[in-house]
Amino acid sequence: SRQRNCLQSRRSLHCRFSAAGRALYQGTAAASAIAFNQGEVCTAGSRLLVERSIKERFLPMVLEALATWKPGNPLDPATNVGALVDTQQMNTVLSYIEAGHAEGARLVAGGKRILQETGGTYVEPTIFDGVNNAMKIAQEEIFGPVLSVLTFDSDEEAIQIANDTPYGLAAAVWTANISRAHLTAKALRAGSVWVNQYDGGDMTAPFGGFKQSGNGRDKSLHAFDKYTELKSTWIKL
Repeated sequence: SRQRNCLQSRRSLHCRFSAAGRALYQGTAAASAIAFNQGEVCTAGSRLLVERSIKERFLPMVLEALATWKPGNPLDPATNVGALVDTQQMNTVLSYIEAGHAEGARLVAGGKRILQETGGTYVEPTIFDGVNNAMKIAQEEIFGPVLSVLTFDSDEEAIQIANDTPYGLAAAVWTANISRAHLTAKALRAGSVWVNQYDGGDMTAPFGGFKQSGNGRDKSLHAFDKYTELKSTWIKL
């Protein structure tokens, strides 16, 4: 057998948490993190942690934002959510929705296959509330438009929930307090952390995960590491 260098990009699960303050007005942009490309994105934000004190005001804003993401023919310029990649993946997503029901999460939006008459594999953007982090929909990568909403009472609790997963590719924080953002970003076990935005970056920023989300980095000068070998040459003069 031959030994080869390996850069792994594996499954991922992403967390965003919204704290009181700026998050109440700007955090609803987080809806796009799960709806974009019908959730078939390695950095899709599938867990949304909301500070309990703002949840009753915040969740309706998320529902309103997600309602603007409409599945349909991808050739129609008005469509912003297409079909899932194939029937197998659609059935996988629907099975996770069934699991959410079975484990006691509360469905507040979506949850069904739609546009069946087209023969396409369309699933409504879906939101579950009342999710706890032990549920299957909060612990496994769905790779579809399914959002789990969890609540927290302190930054420490939010960080504990966010890190309580075998994955660690990306996370995001919405807060008006930049010191709070720095402390939280440092504590999160994720390869990328965005503050008051989602999925930012360019070719200069390393991209890769912690834990079971893979090893090594794409983009940036660090990407060259997997194509190079270190050599030491020791000369006595």
